[in-house]
Amino acid sequence: MSIGVVQLQHASSTRKLPLLRLPPRGQKWPPRKRMGSLGPDNQLGMLNLLTDEAVQRAAAENIKTGKRVSLNWLMTAASYPRFPRKPIELRLINKAPLKHAHDDEWTFNSQCSSQWDGFRHYAFQKEEVYLPDVAQQGITGRAILIDWYTWAQTQNKSIDATSAYEIPFTELLETLKYQNMEPTSTFRRGDILVIRSGYIAQYTEMSDSKRAHLNEAYKTEKPANIGVKPSEELLQFLWDTGIAAVCGDSRSFEVWPCKAEDEEWHLHEWLLAGWGMPIGELFDLEELARVCNELGRYTFFMASEPVNVPGAVACPPNALAFF
Repeated sequence: MSIGVVQLQHASSTRKLPLLRLPPRGQKWPPRKRMGSLGPDNQLGMLNLLTDEAVQRAAAENIKTGKRVSLNWLMTAASYPRFPRKPIELRLINKAPLKHAHDDEWTFNSQCSSQWDGFRHYAFQKEEVYLPDVAQQGITGRAILIDWYTWAQTQNKSIDATSAYEIPFTELLETLKYQNMEPTSTFRRGDILVIRSGYIAQYTEMSDSKRAHLNEAYKTEKPANIGVKPSEELLQFLWDTGIAAVCGDSRSFEVWPCKAEDEEWHLHEWLLAGWGMPIGELFDLEELARVCNELGRYTFFMASEPVNVPGAVACPPNALAFF
């Protein structure tokens, strides 16, 4: 997957976040010194924080038993109700009678199941965005699960993950405390933030009547989904802690559709186009949550190697969690 540099202008009056008014094209980014040196030819945005030293430390601290958990949803999972994007079609090629062997051909939208959104996927909508092709080195390092869905169930919340249900930043902090993790000391530069909203859990357990209703509705409208509420507080947290990438189990990580008053903080614009921070969606976090809750441990080593497709805007993650 190719991920590129973004150079843009933003008219926000935000005081602290580093997407105020950037100079014209040609300016290196991110523009704030506190980001540290990302090199003279920065092409990877926040992924530059995944240094060799950070990855080595993450592996040494988190890989203790060798247990692995796949974070990849089935490529055919979103079949009923079906999402608007083209699902995978597999064509088997039988090479008989020349030999007893098979090939196959896949045709699919790269965002039909688990996915990383690359920087090309979503632009800052009001200004020109410049995105050259670059190489990508994988998304690998220490990851932290915020199992919001488990916490929300302990609060007896009524949750419909196929609606525009907002998860506020304050509840993410409450979930960290529930997991016996102190928000101010848990995170370090280069961490990968993982949020479980319950979307895949509810999709998997959906009743036949609801499946039929949504399958018909999705033919004419973009599906709504639960997700993180866009906010200045959340963005400030991601920037101050130096998060390298974010991912979750919902369709768009952030709530869709977001309210008009929240559009200023639209995460796809800020993270992808503004900072070069990949967004992962529809990650299968069910087994991960079970293991983390069983171990009482919510940090792990994540290894994800998107397919090397020049010019692509998104890609399946090929992601594993190691304990």
